[in-house]
Amino acid sequence: MAMNYVNSAILQIGSPDGFGVIQAFVQWHLNSQSTPSNKSYFQTVDIILRGIPVTALELSPKAGQVRLKRGNRYDEIPNTKCSAFLISVVHDLVKRSSKETALKLVLPVEDGYIVRSDFLEQRLYGCPNVLRKEQFVAPRGHLSKPRLSSSNLQDFSNVLASAAGGIMVDNASERSQISLLSELEGELHGRLSLPWLIPQPIPERTIAILGHRSYFMMQRWFTAGTTMGIKVLVFGQYGSWLENPERSYLVEQFIPIDMSIDQGLPTRIVDALQACGRTIDGITTTIDVYFDAAARVSEILNIPTSPIESIAISQDKYLTQTLFGNNTQSLLVSDLNDLRQQIEAGTESLTYPLIVKPSKGWSSEGVFKVTCREELFAAVRKVSSFAAGIKIIVESYVDGPEIDANFLMWEGEILFFEVVDGFPCSADVEKSAESANFQELEMVYPSNLIESERELLRTEVHQFLLSIGFKTGIFHVEARLRNSAMAYNKVDGVTDLRLKAQKPVEKPKIFILEVNIRCPGWMVIWATAYAYGVDYAAFQMLAALGDGDRAKVLAQPFSFGPQATVESVFVPTPRGGRLGPEATCEELAIRRPDLMRDVIRIQTMAQPGETVPDPSSGILSFVAAFNLATNSKGVGRTEMLRVGQAIREELQIDIS
Repeated sequence: MAMNYVNSAILQIGSPDGFGVIQAFVQWHLNSQSTPSNKSYFQTVDIILRGIPVTALELSPKAGQVRLKRGNRYDEIPNTKCSAFLISVVHDLVKRSSKETALKLVLPVEDGYIVRSDFLEQRLYGCPNVLRKEQFVAPRGHLSKPRLSSSNLQDFSNVLASAAGGIMVDNASERSQISLLSELEGELHGRLSLPWLIPQPIPERTIAILGHRSYFMMQRWFTAGTTMGIKVLVFGQYGSWLENPERSYLVEQFIPIDMSIDQGLPTRIVDALQACGRTIDGITTTIDVYFDAAARVSEILNIPTSPIESIAISQDKYLTQTLFGNNTQSLLVSDLNDLRQQIEAGTESLTYPLIVKPSKGWSSEGVFKVTCREELFAAVRKVSSFAAGIKIIVESYVDGPEIDANFLMWEGEILFFEVVDGFPCSADVEKSAESANFQELEMVYPSNLIESERELLRTEVHQFLLSIGFKTGIFHVEARLRNSAMAYNKVDGVTDLRLKAQKPVEKPKIFILEVNIRCPGWMVIWATAYAYGVDYAAFQMLAALGDGDRAKVLAQPFSFGPQATVESVFVPTPRGGRLGPEATCEELAIRRPDLMRDVIRIQTMAQPGETVPDPSSGILSFVAAFNLATNSKGVGRTEMLRVGQAIREELQIDIS
């Protein structure tokens, strides 16, 4: 596409010491906005820079001065984040002796306050042909619409002062810069077509997070808090890694208290807030067992929360499944003696295989598949040892694809919905070993389920969430789909969810496993952000604060749908012991770089020298996790799955 770059000048940059100057020929072009029938939320200016030799100058710029030269006229460019970005690009251009470099600046089309300062970074995650991107606006910052004209763009300083962010084009393919800028423009219309500026000022808010996990699990939470201008208070046990002064920058304040899960926890939280002179606008957690306390604190302080009764249902898997109507054999027992008594009193014998699992919490830990009475009694004995007073579910093993259904809701309305394929676990194998479990191995986004089954999940699970009192928040629902038209099978060595050869006679039916009122796991958060541009952690924080204006904006996915299919590959700890001294992920990357080409994120879970539990104990852990993605270079879902399988097989885990 030919562009008419009618605006041009020479950019001159004075060195800090005043003894040198760098010059670049700069051309810029204002891209036309959409028609009134197709609302645009941004406009862009394309810039092409070419390095030019420095000759004797009539009037050299002063030390550190940046100016634009048109004929005999000099216009000084004010020092802004955008001009600093431009200068750094010019320095890089000269350093690399490149012929030219292309940039695209993103500007507002109306005045407003930015929903999060790293909005451009988040929405361009995985965007092709992007070498570098920077944001120029502060959290909750204001931007003004510039006065620009596509035919007379003289005020280059105004362009730089108004820009929200800048993008440096990656021209590794050595294609035309104008062609790459045109392609990038199309990408932006799919990624930024939402009201990222809101008209009213955004008040500074403070949120409390009860408990925390490792840094890599909390990274997106802390980033979202910072870039949305939210003060984050974290409550945790004494001795937390957040007490380290080197980590203090991550949060507004870490407040150590006794985090024991008892009736006094809400009072201890409120007392601690008063003691340190803090007030909060919302409270949430990443840990299931703290949601009840968070809700009770919210009621005391009169801040947003879901009903305590609804939270109680979601935390009780047996009650959740009963209310949903799973309609399978199911017992709730307190220990082995209780199980024996219920079996003896029952009118029907138990049909194997069965699932044994805690009724509350523990995620995938403590979940066992049993095929006979001896295994059943052993599993109940093991789960009852996890905690005093634990209730245990004994229920039918339900065949069918396992899925995650994730909802972002505001006042009952679904703002975003996705279905994720949960690939078979070791316990799903027909003749699984005694040590087999339901620890996640692979997850793929979006699901391969047929549209009618995805719609069934959306409709029925949504209605269930409303029926138990939930209206606003993030809901991570795990379920299986009985009588699905799909099944996992292996073709050419690759397992995937595919259509069955014969359509089932009975209609598909949802079997709820659990309802979580929080984000999915940490790798899922990264995967969904990549696929759709939606940040689950940011939404959960905004929901807890009652900030509907920003929540509704940030829940909007790319207008073109998912930019890729993403796979999360989890590598579980194969056995208990002490890990060897070598970093497993780094070793794999060096030995098999070919397996890394489609990897978009690597996370080491267990460090060299760390002692890990044996999975037969019911305590599950991971060594590492990888996110992979399909791309426009021919890597489709099947090839991605093949690479993911190879990564798990090739990762060398030394445990002694």
